[in-house]
Amino acid sequence: MKKLIIVVMSVLLASFAFAQFDLGIKLGANYSYIDTEEFDAQVYIEQFSDLQNITGFVGGAFAVIGFGNFGIQLEGLFSMEGFSIENALEGDVANTTIRTNYVNAVAMARYNIDLAIVAPFVAAGVNVGIPLGEAIVEGAEIDLENFDFNKLGLAFAVGVKVLDMIDVEVRYVQGLTDIYTVDLDDTEPTFSNLVRLSLGLYIF
Repeated sequence: MKKLIIVVMSVLLASFAFAQFDLGIKLGANYSYIDTEEFDAQVYIEQFSDLQNITGFVGGAFAVIGFGNFGIQLEGLFSMEGFSIENALEGDVANTTIRTNYVNAVAMARYNIDLAIVAPFVAAGVNVGIPLGEAIVEGAEIDLENFDFNKLGLAFAVGVKVLDMIDVEVRYVQGLTDIYTVDLDDTEPTFSNLVRLSLGLYIF
């Protein structure tokens, strides 16, 4: 058993010795929204009709550990996310927005197609979002007691690396955890999703 562990560790260390490490910074914009049917437990809201996305800033650092055409992409990001509701209260507030600031930890497997000047890539992995402070409500007073904005999602990305200096990427994150925590028979799951456009600059 010890010999097997030594062999596995030796293979891993040898692999990382030949791996390529790239570090960079990333800036971009989120288009975030929720996917749900209705919020029956909040009796003063008839329905969440006309759910809209909101635009928010995203920025942070990323690292790519490359093994030929394959790689592992790791990120630590500050992300402004949320959703908007039109006609939340009949005859009252026309628009309500809920905003949450997040620290996102991302790990994705990545495949690159190396060409002369550009290198298209695809990636997939997981996104863990941890809220920074309380959510901010703009508009109608909505009870957030039954929300849990901690979230786990699947991330899918396509992009292109230009001149080994810049990543241009479009990403979709599908929420997996129900952010509305009321447990009722007729409560539909509520997922937090987003589309992200970002620019990454390699600095090392």
